[in-house]
Amino acid sequence: MQYELALDESKLREFYYEPHEFRGHRLYRRVFIMEKSGILGKIADYKLLDFIVVDLTPEELLPLIKPIPDVMVQRFLLPGQGKMSRKSFWFGLRGWAYIGFLEGTERLFDDMRREVKQALKP
Repeated sequence: MQYELALDESKLREFYYEPHEFRGHRLYRRVFIMEKSGILGKIADYKLLDFIVVDLTPEELLPLIKPIPDVMVQRFLLPGQGKMSRKSFWFGLRGWAYIGFLEGTERLFDDMRREVKQALKP
């Protein structure tokens, strides 16, 4: 079943999401830059990308997900309900992608779910 969300973009901007268009599909993206450090200081920087996907199904989205340089985790939140999917790139050495659902229960997506629910238009 195809769902579509009506989201308040100004509210999403408060959570650092920016609107993007990808192959004619609307989505919202947020980038976190994390720093790995140890006793001797900074070891590495890596990125985490969050996507709110408004109008794609998991079957349409999965073939489009590819590894991105310097990105360790990509999270995709879709409307509706379903079971979380996980995809690794080179056994996790080039990152991970997770697909979750707005009405799901996985804790990995709790922050994104809360933000999307606050941005839903009545």
